[in-house]
Amino acid sequence: MTAKITNNNFIIIISFMACFVLGTTCSDSTVKCQNSIFLPFIDDFSSYEGQPNESLWQNGNALVNKGFQFLPPTIGVVTLDILDKEGKIYNHANIYGFSADTLCSVSIRTDSIREPVIKKLSASDSIYFSFFIQPTGAMGNLWERIGSAPSSKDSIILQFYASKQNTWTTVWSMKGTNLDSIYNKDSVYFLQYLIPVTDTAYFNNDFRFRFINYGSLDNNPSYSYISNKGGWNIDYVYMNINRNFKDNTYRDISFVNPACSFIKNFTALPAKHFKKEYMKDTIYNTIINLHSSVLNSNYSYSVSDDKGNIIHSYSGGYENIVSYPQTHMFQTQKNHVAHQLDFAFNPPDGMFSKYTITHVVTEGVGQDNIRSNDTTQFVQKFENYFSYDDGTAESGIGIEPSNASAFAIGFPLLSEDTLYCVDIYFNCSYQQSNLKPFYLYIYDSKEQISVYKDGEGKEFTDTLIVPDEIIYESVKLTPYYDSLNKFHRYYLDEPLIIPKGVFFIAMKPNGSSYMNIGFDQNNDASAFMFEKKGKDWSNIFLKGAPMIRPYFGSSSVGIEHSVYNTDKLNIYPNPAKDVIVIDYTSYGTQNNEVRIFDIQGNLLINQKYVPNSGLDISTLKNGIYILKVGSQTQKLIIAK
Repeated sequence: MTAKITNNNFIIIISFMACFVLGTTCSDSTVKCQNSIFLPFIDDFSSYEGQPNESLWQNGNALVNKGFQFLPPTIGVVTLDILDKEGKIYNHANIYGFSADTLCSVSIRTDSIREPVIKKLSASDSIYFSFFIQPTGAMGNLWERIGSAPSSKDSIILQFYASKQNTWTTVWSMKGTNLDSIYNKDSVYFLQYLIPVTDTAYFNNDFRFRFINYGSLDNNPSYSYISNKGGWNIDYVYMNINRNFKDNTYRDISFVNPACSFIKNFTALPAKHFKKEYMKDTIYNTIINLHSSVLNSNYSYSVSDDKGNIIHSYSGGYENIVSYPQTHMFQTQKNHVAHQLDFAFNPPDGMFSKYTITHVVTEGVGQDNIRSNDTTQFVQKFENYFSYDDGTAESGIGIEPSNASAFAIGFPLLSEDTLYCVDIYFNCSYQQSNLKPFYLYIYDSKEQISVYKDGEGKEFTDTLIVPDEIIYESVKLTPYYDSLNKFHRYYLDEPLIIPKGVFFIAMKPNGSSYMNIGFDQNNDASAFMFEKKGKDWSNIFLKGAPMIRPYFGSSSVGIEHSVYNTDKLNIYPNPAKDVIVIDYTSYGTQNNEVRIFDIQGNLLINQKYVPNSGLDISTLKNGIYILKVGSQTQKLIIAK
């Protein structure tokens, strides 16, 4: 029999003898028993990201992350979608339906326990398996959603493994839906399910369970439009003895969302282009109490430099936090979740630095169920690049295949600087069909004033900074996909000096090729994103941040910017690691010296030129340098 209980808590599904109710079985002789672990089994995916913890899970391409979640029970989820571990759509994908990501446990001993005492287990020990689940795609405005929801023909199933019979039995399943439907019906963001383990076939030393995602491709006319599609977020997987169908709350206080940047708009930027006015005014947290009653919690955060020294700290003190299962409310005390920021970074100009922001919330009496979800961190970087994104793509932003179409993202410079490369992350579409040539442009900017009328006919103006004139155009470039969330670097033909003010990086497909750029949907750079259709640029209102990062060095001092002459001076290899050979023998080299400068103009190496001999550059770090022999200049790239 199956009963459904809906109360003021999360929705709970109770399935008695579920293995016989649903009845779907399958054989899998390829799965072999590993070293078994003992109950309890618990993972809330809060303490790590990437591949699931190998001490608890077998590799099935699911991804532990803090990006696809939408108000989860605790910070961090594991997501099952239609991408393999390399971030590519499965080769057997189709529009009708196919098996995609799998999340499978290691072997679990359900025949006995050894703590607090050694004991043989049976159905009378009341073993329950529980988990929270949410379809991806979030909710709210379409332009603010995170990813996409599974369609009605998609599904996810849960199976239990009977080792003696070597069969997997489906004990639960769910059809594709969207979060709006779930919330409108049950007023929760995640559904919780509890399933009793009663069949004697499951009481052995090799019990396992697995989730399997069955997805499908959108029926699009072009493969280049097909990329990752809806999946499922799973959280707080828990299996133990002495539970019952009412065991749906946990003495656990946790962060819900990951820590974020203390800087407005940016996740990283060069120190010389940072000013105190960029600091956020208020820091927001989302904190949850999963217990059935009010608890007391203590919140604080600290900021430490790259040597581990704490340079700033804040204490919000102790506050009561209401029960989320009873009220569906998070912490509301402002000193814990919305406090004013009275701190500003002071990074040293011209040097790389980073600061670790650590937030901690603890239960007052120290009886928290899982301590790892009590801490969340963000690393604030001041290096040589701008970044609006956090390094993970929850979706993609596309550039239409039209000669008149282009996409641009703006960046502010507080002073003149030298741009030498751009990092871009391209999503992997079906069969990599969107990885077609494109052009990279750099634009300066201008103010664009538009006049509008409201419903009563009253006029008002809107001023935007938009792309103006092209100051750099690349040769034809090719998108490159390496692995999930890994950027590809595009060097400019030569370093480009950009004046103070806003500049834009723009991309344009070559001919009829559609482009899909990684899009971080947990940060918002919409105010700086523009698209061109025809002659005019217009602001893009999609919430998110394109994964495009410009890399800079200060304007070179004492070096002729106009003489990057590659015809009279050869260096090889270039890029180089430890040793280079310089070919300059045709131009009279009796008294010439080899001088290498960094892009700030500092002289790093000064040696007499010896034709065709090796020059040791092992002391130089990765980056771009200027090499001079006599009157000739060449760009040298170090990439170790």
